[in-house]
Amino acid sequence: MIIWDLLFILLMVLVGTTIWKLRQQSELAKKLTEVHCHKLGLQLLSFSRSRFNFTLGSDFLQASFVFEFSSDGDNNYQGGLTLNGLIKPRFQLPAYRVVDDQQTSH
Repeated sequence: MIIWDLLFILLMVLVGTTIWKLRQQSELAKKLTEVHCHKLGLQLLSFSRSRFNFTLGSDFLQASFVFEFSSDGDNNYQGGLTLNGLIKPRFQLPAYRVVDDQQTSH
């Protein structure tokens, strides 16, 4: 009976650790996306996790995130972020309309 209790406790620790890592990864991904959009002069509209998989190794959680952004306040576009563990962010953005902030008056 004691072995089952220990296995149950181990399972709960693993589940708790995985949930904590997923949350940590989501928070980092959102922050990276906010910084990336700010650098490009884009407005971040929404952000969500699209999928994740478990792999062996130190980066055992690979996740994909989707986000919507606007470059001009009228149009919105969908971009993506892939994150291996808590490192190696890779952004994918479609072509979007660039707005020139310096408009010349005639």
